[in-house]
Amino acid sequence: MKSQQPSGCITKSAYEQLIRICADAKPLEACGIMASSHSSDSISADRKDVVIDIVIPIKNIHDDPMHSFSFDPAEWTNAYYAMQKNRQTLVGLFHSHPRTKAIPSSSDSNGFLPASELSYWIVSLLNNEAPDVKPYRRSEGSFIPLQLMLT
Repeated sequence: MKSQQPSGCITKSAYEQLIRICADAKPLEACGIMASSHSSDSISADRKDVVIDIVIPIKNIHDDPMHSFSFDPAEWTNAYYAMQKNRQTLVGLFHSHPRTKAIPSSSDSNGFLPASELSYWIVSLLNNEAPDVKPYRRSEGSFIPLQLMLT
């Protein structure tokens, strides 16, 4: 029987790449986008069949990159257009918490797109030996935890 809780599906290789990107950026917050190699034409309207298999780091240009993140506009634009050119679908955003748990902070809430269908992934590096990866979906002003599923 399938779980009723929505899930964040990611391939094992993309999951490992996500952790590597975040660990390599430490002590700064890493950030970037998550995508599917399947075009948006082949993804159902409810997006339940989306599997993340592409992780693209974007340079963090925030004034305080140890505690917050902001996408470099040029890198974000280039990545987005490259995804469109390659018929890939933007699925989510990610960033790391180098010193705190994988729980959305108040600055995460303030910076998130209010009407987005994107998933929101936080990688906690509080324990270097066991990074904690948590996907969320934003709904009615709150972050709803998703069940992490490796494929």
